[in-house]
Amino acid sequence: MDLTLFFSPIDEAIYENIHSPSALVKSIHLFGEKMPEFRGAQMAIFGVQETRGAAGSQTVNAASEVRKKLYRLKRGTGTYKIVDLGNLKPGIDLQETYVRISEVCRMLLEENVLPVIIGGSHDLDYGQYLAYETLDKLVSLLNVDAFIDLEDKSASANQQHIHQILLHEPNYLFSYTHLAYQSYLIDPLSVNILEKLSFEAFRIGQMRTNLAEMEPAIRNADMLTFDITAVKSADAPANTNAQPFGLTGEEACQLCWYAGQNEK
Repeated sequence: MDLTLFFSPIDEAIYENIHSPSALVKSIHLFGEKMPEFRGAQMAIFGVQETRGAAGSQTVNAASEVRKKLYRLKRGTGTYKIVDLGNLKPGIDLQETYVRISEVCRMLLEENVLPVIIGGSHDLDYGQYLAYETLDKLVSLLNVDAFIDLEDKSASANQQHIHQILLHEPNYLFSYTHLAYQSYLIDPLSVNILEKLSFEAFRIGQMRTNLAEMEPAIRNADMLTFDITAVKSADAPANTNAQPFGLTGEEACQLCWYAGQNEK
């Protein structure tokens, strides 16, 4: 598959004024004039400008805004190769976007390249999950979100994507762990459903008691999906769906650090 057909290159204005030789962008092979070779890389970043799954979503430019900050960070000491494939072009409809995400992630995973998706509505993790269908393995999924998103088909896609994953056939979901839900934002039946399926869900208050207890679940996950709505509004002011209570920026970074230690 020719990836250039599905991706648009990264706007040069995002990185052209970054001159520090130690900046992270200097170590990233990115889609500028030509698509970088992803084979042999450890990680592939790509943005998704798809918001049809969430009514009133303002995340269409999220990937570009994240890159403006990410690229200026200093690179680490590891000998890893990172590629940035650019922004995935949305499909004709939401289902086609899911298929495109699935195909790209499948190609990356088959080459042992970790896909890191930035932007778009939270339901896009369904497309990422579909990538595992042909890989002949069971998947452990971890989700960080203030909401559990188990609504029925009458709700918007970003409110029912976990429902879709749980009901997907064939079933290759080995385990599901939900972190940072807020009990006053969800139907208690949602937690009961997860418990009956022998899955785990942790309230924000439970996590705060000992955040380190979440490390084993995070490090055991094959796929992690993180909704910025899990972060409280004071620490994520650009998110119109943020709540007064939630994870602090520091706590969110700690969870992501655990994910970075995951050998999967």
